[in-house]
Amino acid sequence: MKIAHLNPYFRAALVLMVTAVLLIVVAIVTDRRDLTSASLVISSLVCLLTGIFLLTLSGSDPLDLRYVSLLSVQDHINLCRICAELGFSGNACFIPAGRNGITQTMQYLPVSVYDGGPIPQNTLVTGPDNAGLLMVPSGDSLLKELRQHENLVTPSDITSLKDLIKEVAIEVLEVAEKITVTDTEDTITLQIEGYRLIAGCHALLQESPRCCALNPCPVCSIFACLIAEGTGRIIEMEHCSAIPKKDSVTAVFTFLALPDRNP
Repeated sequence: MKIAHLNPYFRAALVLMVTAVLLIVVAIVTDRRDLTSASLVISSLVCLLTGIFLLTLSGSDPLDLRYVSLLSVQDHINLCRICAELGFSGNACFIPAGRNGITQTMQYLPVSVYDGGPIPQNTLVTGPDNAGLLMVPSGDSLLKELRQHENLVTPSDITSLKDLIKEVAIEVLEVAEKITVTDTEDTITLQIEGYRLIAGCHALLQESPRCCALNPCPVCSIFACLIAEGTGRIIEMEHCSAIPKKDSVTAVFTFLALPDRNP
């Protein structure tokens, strides 16, 4: 039987069955033969039946997440290779809608360092101060789907924003078991544990550790867009690292500019 170690139903069923066995063992060892022993037996029976019920719901995922996580990897690698050939050395930056006249949140890949200043609204940005590629973030389609069908609204309050990121990652997309969001005056850090698409991160890391910072995957892209829109500030993907053996990812976003009060 194939056991999906990330399946919550299987884990719950296993815990209940182990508990049932322990209760029976306690009842046998104590050999009280009174109301307490009867309660233990009945409790063990309830745990066993509930565990069996949950076990029937613990079938493997309809899609193998190892394969799903690799669907968009090659596109990201291709773009990173093109940028490397063109001499791009800057990290991905996310410009919120309304900033510099931009009508939707965009991703900017600078040739070198980007300070958050105005840029032309062209795919290929050229100029004396800034040069790079301006494009729609990879997570834009998924973010639009969440807004349309899950009524997602980006809050401006930092506490509510952090709660929203956790809700999207754990409850809506179900790509992580736990996510910790911490913020300072200049950065927001996401510590993702039990990341279910870690195979994609591993593939990108094998190509180059720079891939995630240069062109984040759709999941990190969604987080970046939410942070940029919620704070009204341009952010940079400063650092992203993954530990495949622990299924954990750490993403650090840096603020580049203050909120635009007069978009």
